[in-house]
Amino acid sequence: MRALLGLTLLLAGTPAAPPPGERTAAIGETIDWSQAEQSGPGRYRVGPVLLTLTTAKAEEPALLQTSLRVAMPGYAPIEAHGVPTWMESVQVAVGRWGDGQPFVMFQSFTGGAHCCASIQLILPQDGHLRVIPVGTWDGDFIDLPTDVDGDGALDFVVPDNRFYYVFTSYAGSRAPPQIWNIEGGRAVDVSAAPRYRPLFLRAMSEEHEECLVGGDDSRSPCAAYVAAAARAGQFDRAWREMLKAYERTPPHGCRVAAAPGSCPQDQVTEDREFPDAIRHFLRETGYLPRTSD
Repeated sequence: MRALLGLTLLLAGTPAAPPPGERTAAIGETIDWSQAEQSGPGRYRVGPVLLTLTTAKAEEPALLQTSLRVAMPGYAPIEAHGVPTWMESVQVAVGRWGDGQPFVMFQSFTGGAHCCASIQLILPQDGHLRVIPVGTWDGDFIDLPTDVDGDGALDFVVPDNRFYYVFTSYAGSRAPPQIWNIEGGRAVDVSAAPRYRPLFLRAMSEEHEECLVGGDDSRSPCAAYVAAAARAGQFDRAWREMLKAYERTPPHGCRVAAAPGSCPQDQVTEDREFPDAIRHFLRETGYLPRTSD
């Protein structure tokens, strides 16, 4: 009798096993999922959230599209759809909002040599679960957003993709950080807010040495450097440093496509044109006022 009672108490204190075919993951844990590695839909229990992943052919038959169904207590389930792609690759993670409310980040990869992670957020809002597109950025999947400035909002910190390919090749491109918040049910670029100054001071430090070397290889680092300086309130100092680096560099470029050493003489560009190009670009992208000298 004592043995039976002990067994009953032991079983009562044992967490219930997940249903067949359902896995468990922790809050904050990244789930990498591919239909090719599964015999059917992927089901994951993450705290109070149930995630169901399925992949099917997209409208274009050569492409695949992964869908995510999110079920959360107290809300009607909702479904989000990844980008159609020939290369099935998605990540899902559940995090906690500032008030402790869970949210889901769903990322899908477009495929291609340099592109792109599409990010969607699923979270409760006004009594319903909502799917909020955050954006599509070049490069790898990102980590769950955190509150980097302590204001209670989640900050998505990504490279500003507008800097890629502008001043050099993709491989040599550098970009300052860009910060997005969710406001009013949509993603908003909040990079210009003074509270993010420490992020841009750090970005300045990362690009400083490469910029001041001068020459072709420092074009993109210099653009990223002075852009970060504009956000950090140190643009004038950074601009003077950048100009000194380029005053000691000989003519270098060509206005037209040409093999090395074969640029027509009237198409050769000099370094003094590069600072003008940076200033124009920073005005167009909002780092500097359009009326700035």
